[in-house]
Amino acid sequence: MSLNQKKLLTFGILLALCVISLGAYVRLSDAGLGCPDWPGCYGKLLGVPDSHIEVNEARTAFPHAPVEAAKAWKEMIHRYLAGTLGLVIAALAVSAVWPKRQAALAPRIFLVGLVLVQAALGMLTVTWLLKPVIVTMHLLGGMLILATLVGMRANAAPALVNTTTSTMKQAAWVVTALILMQIALGGWTSANYAAMACADYPLCQGQLMPADLDWSHAFVFNRELGQTSDGQMLSLQTLTAIHWTHRSFALLVLAACVAFALRMKHQDDTRPMGNLLLVAVVVQVLLGISNVWLQWPLFLAVLHNTGAAALLAVAVYTTVQLQRAKS
Repeated sequence: MSLNQKKLLTFGILLALCVISLGAYVRLSDAGLGCPDWPGCYGKLLGVPDSHIEVNEARTAFPHAPVEAAKAWKEMIHRYLAGTLGLVIAALAVSAVWPKRQAALAPRIFLVGLVLVQAALGMLTVTWLLKPVIVTMHLLGGMLILATLVGMRANAAPALVNTTTSTMKQAAWVVTALILMQIALGGWTSANYAAMACADYPLCQGQLMPADLDWSHAFVFNRELGQTSDGQMLSLQTLTAIHWTHRSFALLVLAACVAFALRMKHQDDTRPMGNLLLVAVVVQVLLGISNVWLQWPLFLAVLHNTGAAALLAVAVYTTVQLQRAKS
């Protein structure tokens, strides 16, 4: 891989982190429907309605959607940044074969496919009015794009590990899978606005495990926001079950990451990655706890999403480096 491609990959990783963080900010500041259409905003591809005439035209065209310029700009800036990331990924794909073949094409084609799917999910997020399963899949799509970019960059970097065991290689995959599962649970918690269901920690509503958790509707995916599959309002017990699952699974992820990181610290060439993974998972858990204690201030809530992306990036980079080592 050429130096320019490596630089482009690094830029793509940083841009993906920004897109994920900005997407979290849009969602958490209740601006996810700041634009009721896609890909434009009230029919405009550039900018949002701001003049008196444009606002009146937007109200006529979209009578169900109040025109709020501040929210619309948040949504459009997120789309512009995501579009820029798409162009970077397209450039990576083209540079693999032109002007001459100089890099593996398969991961780049996979990335382009992910971007197309992610764009479709972004459209459905708006047109299907924040349907929780679509919002969660949209978050996971962004995380998978980041993970793929990080994996490609790790594969192009100098090998950091000479030898390792097959057990360590398998453990790296398990840890990465657990982190992805926890991100999915976090996305489901956020998409259902269940973050405030437990306002204390380590207890939840004064109990380690509330006795009246409603599991029957907690993980039903084919339903609208705030509703059960039969159109009834989601109960607090359902939201609590979603939240409690996310925070409980976090303990499993914490234990797995800590055990894996401590094992890596036994070997000189894996110790730096072990230290980084340990710091990343501890910071992420502390951010989660702080959000509960402080009642989810916007800055900390966004940082919790960014921390999840950073933790996944560290896990993927470590996994790829370990797979390259001799057993």
